[in-house]
Amino acid sequence: PYIGRSKSMDNLIIATGHGMMGLGLGPATGLLVSQIIGEKTTAVSVDAFQPSRFAS
Repeated sequence: PYIGRSKSMDNLIIATGHGMMGLGLGPATGLLVSQIIGEKTTAVSVDAFQPSRFAS
């Protein structure tokens, strides 16, 4: 999945790409998104889920 802030838009949080596991991962993703919005330390590292990880 992609979870994190957009590099091009400061007020855009991306949380997508969960595929068939979306319903099961929804609560954890919601927690991470709320922590990102609140600028708190996330419960787990979201580095591997950054939307920019495939950007050139």
